[in-house]
Amino acid sequence: MPPFVHALIDQLRRRGLPLGVDDCDALRRALAAGFGWTSGAALTELCVTLWAKTAAEADMVRAAFARIDAPQWILTAPAPVATVDPAPLPPPSIVDAPAAQPASPEPAPPPVAAPNRDLPAAPPGTGRIDTTLVLTPQYPLTEREIVQVWRGLRRPTRHGPPVELDVDETLRRSARLGVPVPPVLVPARRNTTRLLLLVDRQGSMAPFHRYVEHVEQAVRRAGRLSALTVVYFHNTAGAADPALLSAVPDPFDPALDAVLPSVEPLLDGTVYGDPALTSPLPLREVLDTVAATTGAAVISDAGAARGTLSPARLLDTVALGKALRSAAGALTWLNPVPAARWRRSTAEQVARHVPMFPLTRAGMYQAVDVLRGRPFPVPRPL
Repeated sequence: MPPFVHALIDQLRRRGLPLGVDDCDALRRALAAGFGWTSGAALTELCVTLWAKTAAEADMVRAAFARIDAPQWILTAPAPVATVDPAPLPPPSIVDAPAAQPASPEPAPPPVAAPNRDLPAAPPGTGRIDTTLVLTPQYPLTEREIVQVWRGLRRPTRHGPPVELDVDETLRRSARLGVPVPPVLVPARRNTTRLLLLVDRQGSMAPFHRYVEHVEQAVRRAGRLSALTVVYFHNTAGAADPALLSAVPDPFDPALDAVLPSVEPLLDGTVYGDPALTSPLPLREVLDTVAATTGAAVISDAGAARGTLSPARLLDTVALGKALRSAAGALTWLNPVPAARWRRSTAEQVARHVPMFPLTRAGMYQAVDVLRGRPFPVPRPL
């Protein structure tokens, strides 16, 4: 490989594109087959085709090519061979010449608007977009890393028409009968996992909007879930009975262990179907669509971003968690705030009742394990 290819791979790996030996071998094989030799732009597009999976990664590869000292060339086509013209035809006679047509008037030039004297003239545009300058946000996780995590959320079940060969059953039936038997077909395995994603918006979650949207889009593009439902809320999806706070024995103790059995599941709450919180949806209707194979995941800071402890918000959150836990098969919580900042906040108390993990790669792996049914101990489960 030329030296600039190694510099290109170093640039892309630092930007989060996991390139390895197989990707270099794929480029070598493509060059050996004759691709990417016509120009420097052709080599760039060849690397985009081999290494990029999304439009953002394609822009990343093009930007990396612009940053390295890569040679630029264009292989021109050979000049055409001059041919001898045949003998010229005799000029047409005057009789066969058509009558002279009157000259048509030239079209009038299009009107041109005079520039405004008070405003400067706009710079001339080239009509092309320069993709070598890409302002890419640097999130803690790339889209590919998030997709790899959430593809582990699988519950394969054979469903549909029989299309796959069951080798064991075919051999077993043939050995039992002693004669050739037709092949035994079984339905293909399909992922029957459903996911209900509840995302906290506005307020203290505003600094994390772009990163949470990045995670949400990556989960959508994972493409291996049976169904994905995303709803939004602000702080809490509804209010529980505030009279339970007066029944807490110690008013200086933020824990709700004494009244936890008395907290009713929140069924009369309201969620929203858009991130702007303009399309309200009854929480009861959303929970009615939840099946036993559905996992519920909440993305919220739970008050950790401000570092506050609100007993009322804790009570409402516990009521929401009970409603989700009774309807869905598993419940987990993803917090974009680091775990070190959960102390002395509402998030610390919520983590005593719901499995809560930071919105990192390791945290999402743990959350996916909980959604798959692996138990995670909490001090006071709902």
